[in-house]
Amino acid sequence: MKHRTMAALLAAVTMAAVPMAAMSQEMPDVHFKVIGGGSHNYTFSAVEKPFWEKTLPEASGGRVTAELAGLSEVGLKGPEILRLMRRNALDVGMGVFAFVSGDDAMLEGVDLPGMAPDIATARRMVRSYRPALAARMRDHHGVHLLATVPYTAQVFFCREPVNHLEDLKGRKIRTRGRNMADFVSALGGSPVTIAFAEVIPALQTGVVDCAVSGIGSGNAAKWYDVAKHLYNLPIDWSIGFYAMGEQRWQRLDPEVQRLLQQQADVLEARLWDETARENAYALACNSGQGDCRIHTPADMRATQPNDAEREQLRAVASQVAGQWGKRCGAACAGAWSESVGQALKVTLP
Repeated sequence: MKHRTMAALLAAVTMAAVPMAAMSQEMPDVHFKVIGGGSHNYTFSAVEKPFWEKTLPEASGGRVTAELAGLSEVGLKGPEILRLMRRNALDVGMGVFAFVSGDDAMLEGVDLPGMAPDIATARRMVRSYRPALAARMRDHHGVHLLATVPYTAQVFFCREPVNHLEDLKGRKIRTRGRNMADFVSALGGSPVTIAFAEVIPALQTGVVDCAVSGIGSGNAAKWYDVAKHLYNLPIDWSIGFYAMGEQRWQRLDPEVQRLLQQQADVLEARLWDETARENAYALACNSGQGDCRIHTPADMRATQPNDAEREQLRAVASQVAGQWGKRCGAACAGAWSESVGQALKVTLP
C-alpha cells in the first residue's frame, strides 16, 4: 500500500510538472530594456535591480530577461517617460505621477497632499485608486500600468526650528509639483521651485528657508549639513509607477504578459514593504535617535505636528483636494470620491 501511495504521488507530481515545462518551452525569449528610478535611491539597488536582473529571469526559466538603467544615467528627467512609452521608444519605464501629470490632472489624485499621514494610508489610497488610474493611463495615454512605486515621506528640511505648524508661515519653501505648492501656500508658506541638486546652495544662501523632499532622499543628499531641523509632516509619498506602452504590451505573447504582470505584482509588494522599512530608518538616521540603518547618522532636531495641528492639517488637505477636484473636473472628482474618498471617508465637493 505504501509503495502504491508513493507511486501515485510521484505520478501526480510528474503530471503537474509537464505543463509547466511545456509552458516554459513555449514561452518566447524576450529581453526588456528598463529605465528605473534614480540609481541614487536605496530601493533602486535593494529592490529594482535584483528584481529585473534576477527575480524575473528566474521566474521565467531564463526566457524573459531585462537590463536596468537609472533615469539620470540615460539622460532623462522624468516628465517625458509617458510620451516615450506611448511612442514605443522604450520597453519599460518608471515615472513619478507628480512629474508626468502636467497634461492630466487626474493622475495627481493618486497622491493628494496631506491625505496620507503614514505609508499604510498611502498604500490604501493607491489600491483604491488603481483601477481608475490604470484605465486612464491605458485609454488616454496609451500606457499599460504594471506596478505602483512609493518613496519615503516628503517632509520639511529647515534651517531654523519648527516647533509648531505656525512656524512655517512666511517661510520660503522648496516644493515639487502644483498640489504640493498649493498645500504649502495653504499653510502660509511661500512655495519656491528649485531643482533637487540646487537645494543645498539655496539653503546656504537663504534663497529658501526649508526644502521638501523624501526623508530618505534628503539624507542621501546630505541636506542635514545645512538644514538642522526636520519637521516630520508627510505632505505626500511621491508615488510613481512602472509601465510600458499599450501597443508594446499587446504585442507580447500571452504567457509573457501573464508572467510579467504576475511578477510586477511581486515587485510592487517588495517596493512598498522595503520603503516602509526605509522610512523608519531614515527618520532615526536624520534625528540621530533610534535604529539607524541604510542611511547616514545625522543630528537633526526632529519635531512633528501635535494632535490639534493634525486636525488643522486635515482641513487644509480637504481644501487643497477640493481645489484639485475643480481643476480636474466633476467626473474626475467623482471617480476619486468613489474610490479613494470611500477608503478615507472623504468626499470632494
